[in-house]
Amino acid sequence: MLLNSRIKNTHILKMQNQLELINSLNRSFNISNEETNKTTAEKIGYQNTSNETLYKGSKIITPDQTIDEIWKNNNLDFKAKKSELFYKDQNGELKEVKDYQAIINNNTGQLLNIPKNEYTILQLDTIKKVIESVSEKLSIESIMNIDSKRFVINTSINNCIGDVLKDDPIKRRCTFITSMDSSVGFTLALLDFRMFCFNQMNQVKQSENLSFKHTKSITGLVERLPQIIDFNKHQFNQDIEQWRYMANKEITLQQANETIKELFSNEWKNKIVVTDRKLKLTRPKSYLDLVQTEKIQNNFLNEINMNGSTAYSLNNAISYYYSHQAGSKNVKSESEKARIRTENNLYGKANAILNKSKELCLAI
Repeated sequence: MLLNSRIKNTHILKMQNQLELINSLNRSFNISNEETNKTTAEKIGYQNTSNETLYKGSKIITPDQTIDEIWKNNNLDFKAKKSELFYKDQNGELKEVKDYQAIINNNTGQLLNIPKNEYTILQLDTIKKVIESVSEKLSIESIMNIDSKRFVINTSINNCIGDVLKDDPIKRRCTFITSMDSSVGFTLALLDFRMFCFNQMNQVKQSENLSFKHTKSITGLVERLPQIIDFNKHQFNQDIEQWRYMANKEITLQQANETIKELFSNEWKNKIVVTDRKLKLTRPKSYLDLVQTEKIQNNFLNEINMNGSTAYSLNNAISYYYSHQAGSKNVKSESEKARIRTENNLYGKANAILNKSKELCLAI
């Protein structure tokens, strides 16, 4: 019995050592990937870490790569194939599922989705061809491949870059978002990024809706994107002038706090905070109770030290929070936090907050 116990303990120790080695290798890979991303981002003008440099499935793209190399190096060069779906009945016989289909990665065999038969696949090759067709106007800056199921392809619009303050440029991006797992449809978003801190600012309003569901028409709709993408530099210059107006608009701390209150009004107005559960005591909820308020206020003070107490500083304080600080306490991985922030900023609640922030700061 003693010998068996020793053998068992030895096996457990070996397994623990193997797990520690695997975790160590993963940490080393993530650090190496993060450092490479950060260095490459600096070369193309971004002056801070970001969700794109932190997430393990993200790559900052060097300008010397061809689009074929980018697709291959980021595992985008696969076809999503339809497959029949079967289940075992009570007698152990295989029966075909009539209303659903399986979607398979033809390179790896990974199961990507089990959608209804009406679901239409948008192949990544279709997006590749769109980018190739306007390659003189777009440059791929980063790829986020999220478990080979969701994809964020960030391209910059060539020559759409302008200083708001000295050495404080904003760049306009054209971001392609799609999924294979039905979590999100296809979206093409024009986004402004502040290069000094790698903040996502607001989503640019466009004349046409560029979000499509995975229906039969999706491939045709995406293929015609080059005809309707707004590459209008005149519009970009007008938006830069708005940012410059904000940078010259001095505001007080009271005005900043009133703007924060309004921005998050749906999170605190007409709500209560329980102060004593046993005695069932409550009080009205305040914007000061929100987890983001103190961090945004501190960000604003930092911005004041650099650029003065302006509407632009306040907007940057807000966008910095959502681009770098937001995250659940339950999520320990910095890489995973970065992924969650990215998806929230692109097509979650934070997207609307970033857009509203600019509107409110302009209106002060």
